[in-house]
Amino acid sequence: MKIAVDVMGYENHIFESIRACEKLVKKYLELEIILVGNEEQIKENLENNSRISIVHADDYVKQDDNVMLAVRKKDSSMAKAIDLVINGQADAVVSAGSTACYVAMTYSKMGMIKNISKPAFMPSLPTTNEKPLLWMDVGANKTCDEKDLVNFAIMGSIACKCIFDIENPIVSLLNIGTEEYKGLDSIVEANKLLKNDKRVNYSGYLESREILNGNSNVLISDGFTGNICLKALEGTFKTIASELKKGFKKPSGWLGGLFSLPVIKKLKKTFDYRNNAGAIVMGLNHLAVKTHGSADEQQFYSTIELAIKCIKNNLVEKIKGINFDEK
Repeated sequence: MKIAVDVMGYENHIFESIRACEKLVKKYLELEIILVGNEEQIKENLENNSRISIVHADDYVKQDDNVMLAVRKKDSSMAKAIDLVINGQADAVVSAGSTACYVAMTYSKMGMIKNISKPAFMPSLPTTNEKPLLWMDVGANKTCDEKDLVNFAIMGSIACKCIFDIENPIVSLLNIGTEEYKGLDSIVEANKLLKNDKRVNYSGYLESREILNGNSNVLISDGFTGNICLKALEGTFKTIASELKKGFKKPSGWLGGLFSLPVIKKLKKTFDYRNNAGAIVMGLNHLAVKTHGSADEQQFYSTIELAIKCIKNNLVEKIKGINFDEK
């Protein structure tokens, strides 16, 4: 099992990604990692390990690069890491580089699975009852039609079985209400199609206030709506954490904070996004996984570990085995 890791073009120091890789090869004895980037910088931060190799790249994709510029960088670490997968030298690629550039580059280089017209960005979220939630799309597409949403539901269901070993995952469609007539035309039509699709265990509409309650395992939306909603959740988590911290620093708040500490620690562990930092670019002919542009060691670790699970369970091949209807 080999994974190509693009170690350039993210906001933190290069050692964050390298440290994660070093820990993972110690945990998974069947794992080999190819670090792609500036060879000199990598060697300065890498301990000798026979299962970690280096592929030098003269260039890298910057966080503020536009897609056209990124695609023209043929010798970038991102491009070379993707090529390793296409050429059969690695089973998956992981990057913390520019999301837009990464999705565009994997899409153009890897190509789409037959009858899937759009890729989807799929992260995993924790929920209040500790059941996992896979969500797609959260940013790869501005708009999706009803067939795209159905395809996302099928792929998400397969992914949930592979990654979390949930035999019959519950699939929901994100909407502004639960009434049949509510929502965009594409959502209303997708709802009708999913109700009659035996390939998924469809439960109907889910409102945004119910996302984290654990009643669904797979949530489907277009990328524009998903991205806005996901960032709103992330912002809410950060604001609440900040306000709690401020409150406990006050003289009147430290005693309450002391008694609340076990609950707060549990919440922090459950909703720490660093433990669920990876997002899969779904619908491609090969496995591509993305982590945050500000990724630290823990985020790289959890993202590469997600790629390992997908490889072990043949996620891409299982999706390719589904008969996706032509539009």
